[in-house]
Amino acid sequence: MNGEPLFDLRSTLDNLGNDVEILRVVAATFVEDAPRLLADLRTALADRDVSMVIRAGHSLKGSAENFGAAALIRTVEALEEASRADDFKSAVGRLGEIDRLLARLCAELQAL
Repeated sequence: MNGEPLFDLRSTLDNLGNDVEILRVVAATFVEDAPRLLADLRTALADRDVSMVIRAGHSLKGSAENFGAAALIRTVEALEEASRADDFKSAVGRLGEIDRLLARLCAELQAL
């Protein structure tokens, strides 16, 4: 994961009919929504609300899936699983990694 892109540009473009302008619009929307998605996840964890954690995580994963951001998706899934197991300490511990991956994905998308 070191210097490799977080998302799969080729696959993302294939899914969008190789339309770079659509990619830029979808990417800009994601970058705009990312802070809210992360805030929703933080709030749900702070409230220890498993159903809201799952809902917020699902929204974040769905958005990240548009770009094939597998590392981010796996990390959110791990957070969801920890929440389901009532292990909020582990779930909260995943937030830092999610924050880093999300920031990196946004930076890559903004560079398009």
